Amino acid sequence: MAKDAGGGAAELARSLRELWERAGSPTYATLVRRGAGQRPPVALGTTVLSDWFNGRGVPADPVRFAFVVTWLEREAARIDPSHVATPTAGWERLRTAAERERRPAGRPHTPRRGEPADGGGGFVGWPVREFTDPFALEVHRAIDAPEHTRAGLPVLPVYVPRDHDRVLCEAVERAVGGESVMVTLVAGSSTGKTRACWEALQGVPDGWRLWHPIAPGRPEAALAELSAVGPRTVVWLNEAQFYLGAVGAGERVAAEVRELLRDRSRAPVLVLATLWPDPYWNTLTTLPTAGGQDPHAQARALLTGTDLCVPDAFTGADLEAVRARAGEDPRLAHALTGGDGGRVTQFLAGALALLKAFELAPAHARAVLEAAMDARRLEHGPVLRQAFLEDAADAYLTDDESDALADDWFEQGLAYVTTRVHGAVAPLTRIRPRRRTHNPPSAGGPTYRLADYLEQHARHTRGALCPRASFWTAAHDHAHTTDDTLNLAQAALERLRLRHAERLYRKAANTRDPHVLAELAGLREEAGDHEDAERLYREAADTGNTFALVRLAEMRERAGDHDGAERLAREAADTAIALTWLAEMRKEAGDHDGAERLYREAADTGHSFALAALAGLWEMTGDRDGAERLAREAADAGNTEVMTRLAEMRREAGDREGAERLRRGLDADDDVPLAEG
Repeated sequence: MAKDAGGGAAELARSLRELWERAGSPTYATLVRRGAGQRPPVALGTTVLSDWFNGRGVPADPVRFAFVVTWLEREAARIDPSHVATPTAGWERLRTAAERERRPAGRPHTPRRGEPADGGGGFVGWPVREFTDPFALEVHRAIDAPEHTRAGLPVLPVYVPRDHDRVLCEAVERAVGGESVMVTLVAGSSTGKTRACWEALQGVPDGWRLWHPIAPGRPEAALAELSAVGPRTVVWLNEAQFYLGAVGAGERVAAEVRELLRDRSRAPVLVLATLWPDPYWNTLTTLPTAGGQDPHAQARALLTGTDLCVPDAFTGADLEAVRARAGEDPRLAHALTGGDGGRVTQFLAGALALLKAFELAPAHARAVLEAAMDARRLEHGPVLRQAFLEDAADAYLTDDESDALADDWFEQGLAYVTTRVHGAVAPLTRIRPRRRTHNPPSAGGPTYRLADYLEQHARHTRGALCPRASFWTAAHDHAHTTDDTLNLAQAALERLRLRHAERLYRKAANTRDPHVLAELAGLREEAGDHEDAERLYREAADTGNTFALVRLAEMRERAGDHDGAERLAREAADTAIALTWLAEMRKEAGDHDGAERLYREAADTGHSFALAALAGLWEMTGDRDGAERLAREAADAGNTEVMTRLAEMRREAGDREGAERLRRGLDADDDVPLAEG
């Protein structure tokens, strides 16, 4: 039982372990799941929990800590009704005392957002000079030099800086000077993005920390401790798509990083991120279509203006600089002769050798790789179960190839594709759990990760191919996470593999995720099972899913139950969107009066898109002055596209003068600019 007064970090750990035992010694994974099930979710990680309970770390976030002790106290009381719970305030006093004890002497404490001014420190990360292994930060290993030339070579090849390195160094200087800065290196696989970050890191002075969130998963780790990032910290977001594009978590991560960058009390920080241009940078930064959903608004706001492009190849003076230094490192000399078209970094990372290994692989090995490549390009996560690969690989063999193979063909193929090419990287790499995470082996058996260069190659060359049935069956049986199942369900739906899509959605729906339920309801609606579709939509809607309520309203509208449709639209969490959607249906059906009434109701909530839609309706029905007045209201509310759309309508109607005036955005009465066209 915790004490009401502070007793330091050792006392906190002892009290936590005692409570944990009284609560039945639940696994850390159980606590993580319980936290994720809260509304809003409480992000926890098994590594963080292990550190708390074993005295290696002190909880920095009082909210997460309060959830853990409250849940454990309830479990302890359920197991033993005589258990007397310690008040949350007592636990918080103990946590604060432990935090003060752990804070290094002489370091002033800067209160974090939402923390009292007399709170503790406990910033995440480790001293930057403790990071001496570039591979721990995911820099690609280089190919081996010829055996007789290897003696005395450093682990990384000689580095030849280019223009982007100079820009990156300037960003480091700005951060060291006190400014919070983010740089996102954008380029294809194996072009030197992470190596450039590593080289820039060498210019960060002593006294700085580095934080690289990866366990138990990247977005989970980021959400768990972003609030504990302090001044003079490098935040290392290599392969940032795993943080910012994660289903359900990516937008929260992006919002937290934005808040970190603008929080002066935690400045300076330096955020270093890497992304492929396609699909990741483009997906996360592209503006949605007018009126469409905007799933990456926070990520787009975070990334815009941070991009720093890394060339795919060395050219001109940069290539000459490589030649000038080739005598210092035989690997560099080898890359000059083998790196086609100046693709030096790709050759050093073994990327070109990987591609050659794939192209020359025997049928059984190629089948394993193609299964992995298709899984990744269809947005399965990077962790691939062996059982998935084994069941899916059969789809990539012809009948003749299959008949000619030995019984252990999969094991032979797996051995081939997990062998390192030129000592650098294997096409497929076994993922081995880190002992320090205290995680048990995966219940799904061994797991593997595809080399990212082969993933990129698959996206460019296999986009028009659709896997055969056994691939989708393997996806249903062995997808690693619910998000993986959901992503593959969407991929099956987009390729009109409706039976497989429904099976995958049904499996994902076991989590009762409202988005999944709504997608499954849509499939049942398309199949004509309106009763089951309505049941699933209602179940999703009960969680506040606006889309599900909109679909229910549409079904009622098509059935002629107009009052019921409106009632459902008003139930939606975002009533304006639902009413606007319903208004569109009435406009298309010719019910302009009904559409206008719903548009106006939506507009009265302050949503500019409803004003814009109503302006378009009035323009169609001949009320041009009213349309222009509404367009001006929408533009004043921030929807600057409405004037352009109205101008296009007038141009199509033959009113070129009126269209030009609107395009220039000039008020007819006083020539005050309204909006740029």
